[in-house]
Amino acid sequence: MKIRIRWIRWSFLLLALAVLAGLALFKLINEQPRLIPAFLVEQVRQPDLLEYPEARRCADCHQEIFEAWKKSRHSLAWVSESYIKNSENRSKEKCLACHVPKEVVPGVKPDPRLQQRDDGIYCVPCHVRNGAMNGPYDLFSPPHPTRKNADYRSSKFCSTCHQKTFKEWSDTGSRQTCQSCHMKRRGGRLTQKFPLNWMHVKREVADHSFPKGDLVTDSLYVQGSFTDAAFMVRLVNTTVPHRVPTADNGDPRLFVQVTFMDEKGGELDGDREILSPQQDTALIYQKPVDLQFFPPTQTQSARIVLRYQPAWGKERSDVVSLTVQR
Repeated sequence: MKIRIRWIRWSFLLLALAVLAGLALFKLINEQPRLIPAFLVEQVRQPDLLEYPEARRCADCHQEIFEAWKKSRHSLAWVSESYIKNSENRSKEKCLACHVPKEVVPGVKPDPRLQQRDDGIYCVPCHVRNGAMNGPYDLFSPPHPTRKNADYRSSKFCSTCHQKTFKEWSDTGSRQTCQSCHMKRRGGRLTQKFPLNWMHVKREVADHSFPKGDLVTDSLYVQGSFTDAAFMVRLVNTTVPHRVPTADNGDPRLFVQVTFMDEKGGELDGDREILSPQQDTALIYQKPVDLQFFPPTQTQSARIVLRYQPAWGKERSDVVSLTVQR
């Protein structure tokens, strides 16, 4: 009986020591990863991860980030029909640097790469620098070395390719960053592969689908008013801290469609204006723009509809619709 009690005590003691050792290791991995002996880590390194593997290779661990990236325009930078057409079957050399960058360094125009071009703008060009994966966290990551880099929370990182939009944003003085709108963060795990996914505490994970940011009614102030001879439309980009629409290349458009109607609601006539970066008519942040239209004499009301068309397609989506009585 005494032997059994002693065995139970020793079991509890060993279990407690194992739990404490596990907690100590967890704390070491998350707070002082550089204290882990390098010669141990080198045994499990996978050097090919730093040598332009295909994007799917990164999905072995980062499945959720990979799936989000697959939905992005970045993943289609080399293979999209609009790029192939507008670059004259990829023959325009000026396009290569940003559609298949070799290494993305903030503010520096990249060289084009030859490897994995079908992956477009993907993990390795954005995250590999100086022989390590760079990102917003300093982490212990056995497959590859990881270094914390403040660039990944800075809008200047995006200026490498989005130079025109970056300047528009800079001119506004906004404290919002590109990432705060186009890479919103949520709590989660950076990896999904066991046991790596349980080695770290949950962190903020950025949305790698890079959503363009939908224009909504609150994004734009729209007002219509009749004068003696004209119909005036006032537009203000109230919340988006760059021009609307914006693009360094391509031709996104905001259509301002005005339809004039008689007292029974029948259509009499219509007109429209096109706002686009290529025509230098895009809406500047918080700067009013007044458009003038001339209605038929029988006009009793006017309907204003704003429709957005992205640079890479012909589909248009309604942003604002309102009717103004005379």
